[in-house]
Amino acid sequence: MKNVILLSIIAVAGSLSACAPAPLTKADVDGLVVCNSDWMDHIEREARRENKEVHWVHCPQATLRVVS
Repeated sequence: MKNVILLSIIAVAGSLSACAPAPLTKADVDGLVVCNSDWMDHIEREARRENKEVHWVHCPQATLRVVS
């Protein structure tokens, strides 16, 4: 019984590892627009200091650039 469970765990782990996404290349990342989490953190910390509330409707965006 232990062997069957062990084999099934190995089979599931093997099948899940085959579904891992391919790593991003420089061409994939360059120009990608993402939320600017550093700026959001700065604004939220400043709001906490001033005892204000922040409700994000749209996040501030940043464009990623790859430097070679």
